[in-house]
Amino acid sequence: MEDLICVKGTSQMGSGVFATKDIRKDEIIAEFRGPRIKIPDMTGIPDEVWSHFFNVGVDEYIIAREPGVRTNHSCDPNAGIARDVFLIAMRDIAKGEQVTFDYSVITADNWRLECKCGSPICRKVISNYVDLPEAVKKKYEKYTPDWIKALRK
Repeated sequence: MEDLICVKGTSQMGSGVFATKDIRKDEIIAEFRGPRIKIPDMTGIPDEVWSHFFNVGVDEYIIAREPGVRTNHSCDPNAGIARDVFLIAMRDIAKGEQVTFDYSVITADNWRLECKCGSPICRKVISNYVDLPEAVKKKYEKYTPDWIKALRK
């Protein structure tokens, strides 16, 4: 899987993950790997650690490793998450294209971030899955982990 992507610099978001070859819709792109931890309260977690957390449950995280940890957010992503830890193509992705996913599909706590993805459909804020509009949840249905879909309002 990792031969499908590489990490390189972007013009606006630091590092990002890019396709090294054409990727077909529903193809597994990468697996998020790293130690699994349970943290019931995120108070006091330093930013440099926080940015490596990848939710796999309400208070369960993977401390993600390269290359997956470098996958940037987009409000109009070309990839999503399957079976909790797999980055999967939501559409065909061309060689050289940046691979992105919507961080809201793995966010269950009160984390919020101003969005600067630049998409014409940018929501301006990245936040909890439950706060996503229903139309967006429906669009992401196949590309959202089951554990977070169970949290729907």
